Amino acid sequence: MKNDNVILGIDLGTSAVKCVAMSVSGEVVATTEAAFPVTRELPGQAEQNPLDWVTALETAVRLFDRDVAKNVSAIGLTGQLPTLVCLEGDKPLPSAITWMDSRADAWASSFLDEPTRQTIYERTGMPIDGRYLAPMFRHHRDCFGNGVNVILSAKDFLHYALTGELTTDPSTAAGYGLYDLDRKSWAHELCAVWGVSERLLPAVRPAEATSPLRGDVAARLGLPAGLPVAVGCADSVASVYAMTGLGSGTICVTTGSSTIIMDSLREPLRDPHRRYLLTPHAVEGVFGREMDLLSTGTSYRWLNDLLGWDNGRIDSAAAISQAGANGLMFSPYLAGGEQGALWNPNLRGVLHGLTVQHKAQDIARAYLEGVQFEIRRCVDILAETSKIERVVLAGHAVSHPSTRQMLADILGRPVVGYHHSSPAAIGAALLAVPPDERPAPTMSQTDVIAPSTTSTSYEKIYRRYSALFPAIAEASD
Repeated sequence: MKNDNVILGIDLGTSAVKCVAMSVSGEVVATTEAAFPVTRELPGQAEQNPLDWVTALETAVRLFDRDVAKNVSAIGLTGQLPTLVCLEGDKPLPSAITWMDSRADAWASSFLDEPTRQTIYERTGMPIDGRYLAPMFRHHRDCFGNGVNVILSAKDFLHYALTGELTTDPSTAAGYGLYDLDRKSWAHELCAVWGVSERLLPAVRPAEATSPLRGDVAARLGLPAGLPVAVGCADSVASVYAMTGLGSGTICVTTGSSTIIMDSLREPLRDPHRRYLLTPHAVEGVFGREMDLLSTGTSYRWLNDLLGWDNGRIDSAAAISQAGANGLMFSPYLAGGEQGALWNPNLRGVLHGLTVQHKAQDIARAYLEGVQFEIRRCVDILAETSKIERVVLAGHAVSHPSTRQMLADILGRPVVGYHHSSPAAIGAALLAVPPDERPAPTMSQTDVIAPSTTSTSYEKIYRRYSALFPAIAEASD
């Protein structure tokens, strides 16, 4: 590649398309983004129109300086997962069911008995629930009609829109709930469980495999036709690849609409209690152990709005309170269920210990502590079988030193800040570079916050929290 070439990394997120232009040396040259809407008219509903993603992508790419756009030499993709897109012919149905949609949860829980859950986990590495593509499709199939000929994830649809190729990668295939981790192929028996014909599924190719950018799409984007477009990977593994590469001993925590906790291993280590999902990583032969806290970013914005604050005020207000929030505890299960280490669709948010003496800053502190206690729950489980030396944090929490200090104290481990707003887009760009020319991911060695003396106090507070939650947070019938 020429020195003036740039790689375009595209992250189809939950609320916006984020793009980065990265030089061949790994430097981020420019960033853009464009938002799109979510439909939430029914209880549990969270749908998006795939054509809105394409429009947002065109807007975001057109925001790049013309000199940047003309030097794009390759494109890498990543995206929200699991989000279900159904094609009729070559067109998507207008309602893609996102990972935030909870309408299939109760049905999936009643459909799956314990032996079936265990079998699916052993085959796929996925603690299956109603938010994977196969159960989503089975639950909503009657609404789609009989014309569906392909089902895709969000990222796979974007790759199809750019190239015309119906393709996925192993890490994204895992989100279908149908991918055999050991055989590296779709599992016939699991397709039968969910009533999904294999003819509906895309081909599985490596994340680094490429297809050419269609000429008509290139014209709309203002990019050269025929650019290689990498198949890409799931947003979680793309983020980890950008933040730490493939090294062990480090956990990545990415705060966005949800919070993703993930490390990297060289062996497919399943959990006997199914407390984490095991996914193929961005590169073959590496695996990620992943735990996702649902809707933490969404609930963060909800609490800001509820309290009448500007976005970000929660962190500054929480810093005024003290460790333990003056006895207040907040379980952050606000998405109508939780995954993380708990995998229980019946969990609900609880504000425990509230009195007239409590102030808004105590509620803010209790909420942040609740999210970080759930991160701690996840980290402790991963640490049972792998030494965890430090945590790398990305997302909105990085810009608040007090919140990062709180996390270091709760985890009892140093926290390294990763300051770019879209590590997933950077990871996608890295994977679009040929392996022999790919710059190594870099991690700051200076922006580190170590645990303080407050860490001792948090050990006692965390034990109290764990004694309460999730026990008192399960919804009654």
